[in-house]
Amino acid sequence: MSPRSSYSHLEIACFNYESALAAADGGADRIELCKDYNSGGLSPNTTTLEKIKSQIKIPVYAMIRPHAEDFFYKESEFAIMKITLDNLKVHGADGFVFGILNRFPHNACDGAEHWIDVSRNKELVRLAEGRPCTFHRAFDVIPELHWPTALADIIDCGFASILTNGGPSGIKAAECADKLANLVAWNYPKGKGSAQQHNRAPEIIVGGGVRSSNIHMLHRVTGASAFHSAALLGSNEFVSKDEVQKMKAVITPGGSSLKGESIDR
Repeated sequence: MSPRSSYSHLEIACFNYESALAAADGGADRIELCKDYNSGGLSPNTTTLEKIKSQIKIPVYAMIRPHAEDFFYKESEFAIMKITLDNLKVHGADGFVFGILNRFPHNACDGAEHWIDVSRNKELVRLAEGRPCTFHRAFDVIPELHWPTALADIIDCGFASILTNGGPSGIKAAECADKLANLVAWNYPKGKGSAQQHNRAPEIIVGGGVRSSNIHMLHRVTGASAFHSAALLGSNEFVSKDEVQKMKAVITPGGSSLKGESIDR
């Protein structure tokens, strides 16, 4: 088991203006702003971002994802991602969330398979101009066998954090708690491309079905310092302020260890 962090952050995925206000009012530490919940989250528009930024003070990270088909992008789609990031940056985004994979993992001379498209991800990180970037759940597509190479490449790109459920896409984080604990406690290698080169290892953000009913267990077992949830009201796209409050209470030092009812997507 990893040592539990003294303080953990709660990031809430929001698909509309009303949800961002509810999340902030419920005590969220950060917003991940997207649109189109049914597609799993796409790049938001600048109008929504500006409106949210005018009303709340917590950081808002913007998703950079032009389509929901996969995490491989044509040159024209990558060009759109760069334009989108620049526009959202101008309109106040505090950070960005994206992840680009190689369609056919590249084999390095040492035999390692490189799933991460290092050059393209690096280019977007540079365009962010110091704003933190999260490598999103494209990570969950990568087989566990290839995590060491993928983690080294993500570090090389300059990402501040990795959002993952700790297992294959579609699996809940609660089913992968031990694997998440291993990721949180990962012994990053020293040398070129190491965590030390970038001052620290990427923070592991636990996401994937995180709710007040399981966040206590996830917090205890994984030792993670950050959690991600949609905190939705039933099947619609609106965040539940009450669910945010319950989750925040669990991971706040001295807060409640309550185990509320799960709100599934």
